[in-house]
Amino acid sequence: MFESMDLSSLLPGRSSSSGGNYTELSSGDEQQQSQQQDEGWFPSLTWRERLLGCATCMIGGYILSFGSLFRLKHLIMGNPMPYVINATVGNMIALCGSCFLSGPRQQSQKMFHPKRKIATMLYLGSMALTILIAVIPFPGTKAPVLLFLMLCQDVAITWYCLSYIPFAREAIIGWWHHYISGDD
Repeated sequence: MFESMDLSSLLPGRSSSSGGNYTELSSGDEQQQSQQQDEGWFPSLTWRERLLGCATCMIGGYILSFGSLFRLKHLIMGNPMPYVINATVGNMIALCGSCFLSGPRQQSQKMFHPKRKIATMLYLGSMALTILIAVIPFPGTKAPVLLFLMLCQDVAITWYCLSYIPFAREAIIGWWHHYISGDD
């Protein structure tokens, strides 16, 4: 399955054999200079190193996020910091992992594509608000607000990921309408 894929076409500045919208660069120097500009932070990494960096960030981020569930008791007892910081920082690290594959500029373009824009804004906004509310002191308990923001993060990233699967969002919406209406 993967033998037939030209993975190098996924990197910025590379041409795709299937006629993608990447430009073919003529000389080696121009190609290296363009590649360094387009690939952002890590221009000299091989495809294997990029995959390894992406996987490491994503696995590490998800471990931190899922590990925060062990700190849920702290959140309920009125100390939201351990739970919120671990979960949100884990989500941020996992998100940064995809920058290894395509670079931050191209990743941003993909994230703010019209069909992902709302989910991206909700995800990034809920992460920022989560950290902000967690560190700003105010009277009363922060737990309900922070739990709501964590739920927003989870829903937004799920909706974002579903945008990459053909017809997945439509299937979820159809199932939701069926569930709400009570049709059998």
